[in-house]
Amino acid sequence: MATFFRPPRFLLRDRASKRPDPHATRVVRCYRCGGILEVSAHAESGSCPHCAGNLRLVDISVTKGHWGTSLLTTGSIHIHPHAKVAANLLIASGDITIEGIVDAMCISGGKTHITETGQLQGGTRTAQLIVDPGALIRGSLFETPSDALGKVDVDAAVRARPGKGPASEIAFKHAKRNQPTPKILSTQPTTAPTGPPRLRVVR
Repeated sequence: MATFFRPPRFLLRDRASKRPDPHATRVVRCYRCGGILEVSAHAESGSCPHCAGNLRLVDISVTKGHWGTSLLTTGSIHIHPHAKVAANLLIASGDITIEGIVDAMCISGGKTHITETGQLQGGTRTAQLIVDPGALIRGSLFETPSDALGKVDVDAAVRARPGKGPASEIAFKHAKRNQPTPKILSTQPTTAPTGPPRLRVVR
């Protein structure tokens, strides 16, 4: 009597699922030079063709804790509640969301969001800063909007002491205020007198 092999259900389920496209790509921004590059949608790391620097391409999510090594990514960084991060530098080409405790200098190409449970000690340079009521901030440097992403020497900033180095330096440029234009009370055009001045005699 012939018998036929019946594959288990998990094999049938995996066979029916849609396969990821191996040729899919995505566009990211280099956090070292600010250049735009196209990478594989499944890649976790790579190198920038503009500056030849090593890049981390995946999002970073910290749920418990992280100490020591700086966090660098072309994606986003999410610090969950009850998580504590103590590092020299946090750089994300995308957004940085702080729901836990962060002791670092943060540079974001998107927005930095500090929720009501978030605590930041250090500083941030970001394109957009959102601080919810109840957030605790102890910092020395805040710049928004900032174009620091791609203009900071990342390697030197990682090696520098906390609060020092190129990540903590800002070249202040005071915006030029537009001088108010004087208001003209009379609509009649003013013309300069021609000829010699005349003498007015009052009797």
